[in-house]
Order: sequence, then structure tokens, then C-alpha cells
Amino acid sequence: MSTTSRCHLTAKDFSILEVILQSGVNNDEAYLRLLRRKLSTATVLFQDDIDPQVATIDSLVDFTIDGRLSENRILVNESKEASTGMTLPITTLRGLALLGLTAGDAIVVERADGGHEEIRLNMVTFQPEADRRERSLQQADAETASDRQPPVISFAARRKTSARMPIEGPFDPDDDPGPRAA
Repeated sequence: MSTTSRCHLTAKDFSILEVILQSGVNNDEAYLRLLRRKLSTATVLFQDDIDPQVATIDSLVDFTIDGRLSENRILVNESKEASTGMTLPITTLRGLALLGLTAGDAIVVERADGGHEEIRLNMVTFQPEADRRERSLQQADAETASDRQPPVISFAARRKTSARMPIEGPFDPDDDPGPRAA
């Protein structure tokens, strides 16, 4: 038995799950039931449209199992990318269960031994799609800002030397000779 409120996948993640199903990487019946359910009920979105709090492949997620202490893992595609204690492959029941959930969602999955566990996604700490969007926006903002900047024009201070008239006698600043005659 597996229940989930909703599942959102990027087109890339959906394709990867289809390949996993076809290749038979995991033959566990509980895993295959969950995989088929996700593929049949998922809402598939473009990378730019996926919510930043949806768990996607290569996302850093914070989750709990049956309400115990929270764990942080990076969801990875293959177990060869896995690093003990740091990653959680989507080829495992828990990794697959988290994929496509939105922060705050929980899913109850059936384990291979027939028992059940509730997996709750607390938050997505890092999502590559959101990071890519943010970097693109920053780059676009920087380009737009540079377009708005007026060109820098340097005015070098130049002194024009003028012919000085010799001052005869004492200089009196209040002595204004008036306009010069032509």
C-alpha cells in the first residue's frame, strides 16, 4: 500500500523513472508498485515550472521516517553516485518515495517485509532547477543593468592658458573696469 497526495516530476526525472522501470534495476514488488503509481499519477512539468520545494533528482532534501529524527540527503539517480550518509538513490524505496513530493507532503509506503512507514519531506534545501533559474535571472539582471548604465565619458580637466595682462600698480579687487571696449 502506498499513498501520496501528489507527485510533480520534471520531464527529465519522469524519463529516468521510465528507464528504471524498463531496465528492471530494482525487482522489489513494493518498489515496482510505487514506481508504477508515480509514473501513472505524476504531473510532469518543465524544469522552469517546477516549484523550488519539490524534490527532484540532485536535490538536497530534509525528511523524516515515522516521525524520527530528520535526515538530510541528496537524491541521486544511480547507486554508483551514492555516498553513504550523504546521498539517497532513487533506486531505493525511500529515495523513490521522496522524489516528486513537495515540502510538507508525506507518503506511506509498504516495505519489502510487509510493514509500512511514513516518509515526510520537511524541506528542499537545494534544488538544481531552482538554482539554475536563480543564476539565469541574476545574469539577465546584470545584463539589463549594464544596458541601463550610461556610457562612461571621461572629461579630462584641461586648463586653457590665457594671455595674462600685466597688472600695473596695486591690485584692487573692487576696481572693476567694466566691459572692455572693442
